[in-house]
Amino acid sequence: MSDEDRTSPVLRASDADREETATALREHCAVGRLTHEELSDRLDAAYSARTVAELKALLHDLPELPPSPAPRPPRRTSDRAQRRVLHAVGTAVLINVAFLLLFLASGAHGGYWPRWIVALTLIRLAFVAWRELGPAARTDDEPRLGRGGAERLHDRVYRAERGALPRDRDGEGARDRPDRR
Repeated sequence: MSDEDRTSPVLRASDADREETATALREHCAVGRLTHEELSDRLDAAYSARTVAELKALLHDLPELPPSPAPRPPRRTSDRAQRRVLHAVGTAVLINVAFLLLFLASGAHGGYWPRWIVALTLIRLAFVAWRELGPAARTDDEPRLGRGGAERLHDRVYRAERGALPRDRDGEGARDRPDRR
């Protein structure tokens, strides 16, 4: 069967055709070409359409959407994350060697007390490795917010949307106080 036969207007529509049309309608609504009421009506018509011609009629007054971007390749561990883990390993080794030398210099009597230091540095190392290389590790293109970063990010978005700085608790905005930023 040729491509022309598959897109023939009298051809019965498949579930995939209906879903593709519904997705296109949602995208047109997202950019403002359709109201929510129009979207609801057209979605009902799309899911009840029997032929390809009925589906095309739902999109006839809308421009074609640009092709969707290619899917991102699977995330690979960044070099930066690997360097952070190696830095944590180096720090753990230095700390443990320093306490081992201290233990040996003190005469090495009794039990090996630096075992607690070894255990704590290994636990810390496991947390660092999990954060940097684990399944929920952030990629280099994701922002690293840090302490108070989410609040700063929210303030920046708020200012960009409103065109002004947010008000303080006392009700004064930054524009009301020329002496403070």
